[in-house]
Amino acid sequence: MSGGVYLVMGRPGTGKTTLGNQACFTHVSAGRRAVYVTLLAETHARMLRNLTSMAFFKPEAIGTQIAYVGAYLVLRERRLSGLLALLRRVMADEKPTLLVLDGLTTAAALGEPEAALKEFVAELQVLSDMSRCTTIVLANMNAVNAAGAEHSMVDGMIELTLDRNAQRAVREIEVLKFRGGDHFLGRHDLEITRDGIVVRPRTEQLLAKRTEVGQATHYRRISTGVTQLDEMLDGGLLASSTTLLLGFSGSGKTLLATQFLDAGCKRNEPGLYFGFYETPERLLETAEKLDIPLRAHVESSALQIMWQPALRFGLDQLAERLLADVTTRKVKRVVIDGIDGFRQGAAYPERTIRFVTALANELRSLDVTVMITEETQKLFGPEVEVRIPGLSALVDNIILLEYLDVASELKRLLSVVKTRGSAHDANVRELRITSKGIEIESDATTATEILLGTYRAGRDPGRSRGT
Repeated sequence: MSGGVYLVMGRPGTGKTTLGNQACFTHVSAGRRAVYVTLLAETHARMLRNLTSMAFFKPEAIGTQIAYVGAYLVLRERRLSGLLALLRRVMADEKPTLLVLDGLTTAAALGEPEAALKEFVAELQVLSDMSRCTTIVLANMNAVNAAGAEHSMVDGMIELTLDRNAQRAVREIEVLKFRGGDHFLGRHDLEITRDGIVVRPRTEQLLAKRTEVGQATHYRRISTGVTQLDEMLDGGLLASSTTLLLGFSGSGKTLLATQFLDAGCKRNEPGLYFGFYETPERLLETAEKLDIPLRAHVESSALQIMWQPALRFGLDQLAERLLADVTTRKVKRVVIDGIDGFRQGAAYPERTIRFVTALANELRSLDVTVMITEETQKLFGPEVEVRIPGLSALVDNIILLEYLDVASELKRLLSVVKTRGSAHDANVRELRITSKGIEIESDATTATEILLGTYRAGRDPGRSRGT
């Protein structure tokens, strides 16, 4: 808000100085003026040298549109009253519409009492309002320390944090107070990149603002790419539905997913493979061996393959990557191969199911049909255990792929466990992986023989190898 005073808090290394400078350079790019006042012992030359690699940094703006003022000595010798007088002169001379005051906590370190700080903030508010100049105050503190009366007087409070866990360090930003406007509650991802500060709002909250609520299911059928499976699904998957492929490693999940994408590309339905474990080249080579023309689809831009290396992207950046491609290319089919990759990319794993729910709802609203693969952990009869609690209830369809050793021969089985809003064949079918991809028996005869043979051998047919 023009003329407001905003407090940005954070410990050293959280990005306060970068944020303040980025605000100034972005502000003047529209032809306005800014002033950056430092209350720190660090020289401007050293500070600016650390910013030269940032995309927002424009050296020609320094001294012409952005004025850098060192006020540490004034604060030390003349205290807050002298600093306020300096700010008045600078505001009158430069006529900025943005003022950044870096290092206010230096005043407390020099022994200024709380009453003096409160009076300074009040005077700064009056000065900012009269000058129609927005003021950002950067302070080396956190929300726990911001309990003084002067902190309650500002128009907004923002905290930057840097948290570390066993796997990664995570920068976050939280808007604690914002007078006269709505804002997302809670912490959100923040990164310092060559572009400067990048903030990624939590996907659940962002999509809750824009996803169309109550959109009807698109009642048309989508082929899975396997004729017999389409028959089991009463003609195929419902458009804009989400299907979970469950099975142990090697059961055929990724292969079935690639045939689903291939079928879409052949019907002019652009596809996206969003994977966490298979590299693009390895996926394409495997498809070529099975005469699935994924490489041709990629070359024609009908298919995009995105691979996410472990721990490289956080949850919200993953959502950005996926949704950007979906909206840009008007994607109609998405495969998320290895959904546990979302959990592994989450700083807070308990957030994963809320994230996946919001993402699935957004894709449904965009009329995208989604296929998700997940490696099962334990299987006892009809009960399936997955690593993301609540995932089975979220999806519209569940297809189970399992395999058994029968007389020293590996046998694969497929069953449709769940469909929402549609009938399906509940019989177990034998699945074979051939040189042409996945084939499924037309009836349950061979599957029945496999299961009976397993019973006769004294084995539990409700438990697949590898559990």
